Amino acid sequence: MRAAAYVIHTRPFQDSKILLDVLTLEQGLIRGVWRLPKKEARVIPGSFLCYEMEYVGRSELKTVQSLEANKAAFSLEGLPLYAALYAHELLERLLPLNLPLPDVFYLYQWLIESFCSGVPIAPLLRRFEVGLFTELGVGINMVSTGRGELIQPDQVYQFHQKFGLRPYYGETLKQIPILFVEGRVALDYHAGNWTDKQVLSLAKELHRSWLDGLLNGKPVVARGLLPKQIFQGERHLGVPIFRAL
Repeated sequence: MRAAAYVIHTRPFQDSKILLDVLTLEQGLIRGVWRLPKKEARVIPGSFLCYEMEYVGRSELKTVQSLEANKAAFSLEGLPLYAALYAHELLERLLPLNLPLPDVFYLYQWLIESFCSGVPIAPLLRRFEVGLFTELGVGINMVSTGRGELIQPDQVYQFHQKFGLRPYYGETLKQIPILFVEGRVALDYHAGNWTDKQVLSLAKELHRSWLDGLLNGKPVVARGLLPKQIFQGERHLGVPIFRAL
């Protein structure tokens, strides 16, 4: 079979062989074995480069027969590089193997191309995370409550990992939420208003907790490469609260 592919992760396998985790347009995330060329021409397949890949195999582990670059590689360094490694870790850990998700392929391609454009990194990562959650069927609902009630702009809501949004009227809570959010900020998040600082701050806190739940609390290692920003805004009951500025 042939597929357009990006190499997400490589690791040694056997003598003169490596394992490749490859994001493909046609078949989603594929794990394959690649025999390295002769020593005098031994080059490990690089990241951020779109390949035309040929592979065979009916089992979960494929045999990669050829990799041919069909365009020049993107050159990333510094913060864009660290952000790309973070995206790679999310893809490797969240995507099931051999499940066609063409929109994830295009989402990743958009992200890498955007990293080279010089635009701010944080909005790109938040948009990528939202797109990834949506394609995996684990999107965050910020337009209605867990009971299906539409969000009201002036109402403050509590957000729980399991129950989503619930109206908050100042009552004593049996369970402390992940965060509190004013309805208009939640709606701006749903609309993808990434130029709004409160929406971006909300997304950072929200996505961190959401990912922790999806990964059963196991840390995202590449997150340590990105700038650490402790929430400095308003808190209620010790957790962040996001209101329109």
